[in-house]
Amino acid sequence: MGNWISGTNTNSASNDEFGFEQNFYVDLHNKKNKKRGWEVDDEESESSHFVDIKRKKLKTTSQFIYNALFLNGESSDVMIKAFDHEWNLHKVYLRQAGYFSGMFNGDWKESTMNEVHLQIPDEKIDKEALHITLGSLYTDEVIILPGQVISVLAAASLLQLESLMQQCSEVMVSAICCDNVYHFYNEARLYGQVDVEKACISWLENNLMLQSNNYKLLEEIDPVLMSRIVSSKDIFVLQVEMDLYIMLKKWLYLKLTSNIDELSKPDQNANTIATKYFRERQKDTGEIFLISSEGEPFKEAFQGVHICNIMRDFGCCLELEKDGIVPDFWILPLFRECWLAMLRVEQGIDRGPNKSSGIDDRSLRCGRILHRDMDYCWRWNGYNFGLDLLVTYSSQEPKALLLKRNFQSQRKAGSVGLGAQRKINFQIKVFSLNSKGQILNMFSTGCSSLSLEKDEERVALTIHNEDSSRKLEFPLLISATFQVLSDHDMNNSYTISPVFR
Repeated sequence: MGNWISGTNTNSASNDEFGFEQNFYVDLHNKKNKKRGWEVDDEESESSHFVDIKRKKLKTTSQFIYNALFLNGESSDVMIKAFDHEWNLHKVYLRQAGYFSGMFNGDWKESTMNEVHLQIPDEKIDKEALHITLGSLYTDEVIILPGQVISVLAAASLLQLESLMQQCSEVMVSAICCDNVYHFYNEARLYGQVDVEKACISWLENNLMLQSNNYKLLEEIDPVLMSRIVSSKDIFVLQVEMDLYIMLKKWLYLKLTSNIDELSKPDQNANTIATKYFRERQKDTGEIFLISSEGEPFKEAFQGVHICNIMRDFGCCLELEKDGIVPDFWILPLFRECWLAMLRVEQGIDRGPNKSSGIDDRSLRCGRILHRDMDYCWRWNGYNFGLDLLVTYSSQEPKALLLKRNFQSQRKAGSVGLGAQRKINFQIKVFSLNSKGQILNMFSTGCSSLSLEKDEERVALTIHNEDSSRKLEFPLLISATFQVLSDHDMNNSYTISPVFR
C-alpha cells in the first residue's frame, strides 16, 4: 500500500515470539534503608594494591519477623484456616489488611475468636497466592512471578491489601506481551487496576497490526475492546487504512468461525479466505453482514475505520463494496463528500485545514517500518487531493523526519495542485519496541501544522535521544496522521452538508 521513492522497501513486521521475565523483586514498603554489612577479605588485601570488599547481607529484622512469626507462628493469637491449611498468625499484623481490620476492630464475633475460617469466593485464589498475600503482612520483600500474579492480585483484593495490589499492578505492566495482554486487560478491569488497563490498551494500539497474523490473539479480542482500539487516535496503522480494514475482516472471520487452522495454512492467503467467506455469505443470505442480527455486535468496531480514506484507491473501493460487510448507506454519502472535497481543492477553494481544526476522524492514518538505520524516502499511495506529500527519514545526525510538498522535483504519483501554498495538520510518532512489544524509545510531534510552498521541504521531527548512551533501536516504527483538507463546515457557502438532514 506504499510507494518507495528510494531506500529499501519493507514488508510487514514478522511476529516475534514474545517472552517475559521469570520473576520480579517487589519491595512492598520502604525501598531504602536496607541493613547491610561489609566484610573485608584480609588475604586478598595483603597481596593486592586494593581492598576487595565483599557485600554480605545480614539477617534483617524483617526476615526475622517473617521466619519466626509468619512461618513458625510463634506467639500466635489467631489461626486462619483455608484450603485445608492453617496459618498461625497475629491480629496486630493482620489488621494492616482492610478485611481483617474491620473484622478484629468491630463488633464482629470474629474479633474475640482465635480461629477464623476464611471464605474464598474467588476461584482464582489458590493456597500459594493466599500464603504470599498473608506473608506480605510480615515482610517488606515479596517475590511475585508473572504466572501467579493474577492469583495474588485476587487474594490481595479479597483481603483489601492496597499495597500488594499496587505491586501486582506493576508486575503486570512489566510483563505485558502478546501471550497475556487480553487476559491482563480483563483482569485489570475486574479488579479495578486502571494502570494495567491503560498499559494493555497502549500495547494493543502499538502492536495490534504488527500481530495481525497472530490469530490466537486476534480471536481473543472482544468487539468492545476492538472498537476501542480501532477508533483510537493513537493506533499504529501499518501501511494505510485499507490494511486496518483487512485485519478487521480476518478478525471478524475468526470470531464467527474460530477457524484458526484454516487461516494459518502457509499456502493460503488469509485475506482471500475471509473475503470468500463473506462474499459467499452475502450471496446465500442476501444480507449485508453489519446490518444483520448476527453482525450487530461488530458494527461499532467497523465504524471506527476511516472509510473515507479507503476510498482514495480504486481497487480498495471495489473490494469494500463487494465484500458484503459494510452497508451501502455508510459508503455512498462518503463518495459524495469526497467528490465535493476534490472539487473544492481543484478550484482553489480549499488550501488546507486551519491550525485550530487539529486532527479529526477523516484524517489519513498510515505507518511504516524502517528496518535499518539508513536514508529512506516514500509516499503513501492513494488519491492525494492535489498534495503529493513525500516523507524522508535522514539517518545523518541529527536524525530527522522531513515532509516535502512535491511539485516537480520528483516523479509524481498523480495530479498536483497549482496553489502557491498548501496547509496540513499532522501528528507523527516514531518509536521502537522490545521483544515483548513494549516501547523502548518514542518521539512525537504532537499535533502540529505546516504551510508548504511548491517543492518546499521542512523538518517535521528531530529524533534526538536525550540519553546519549542509549542507541536508537531498530526497527523504527513511523505512525502518522495527516489532515490535508479543511473541515466540511467552512462557515461559508462552500460548506459540504450531509445528504440527510
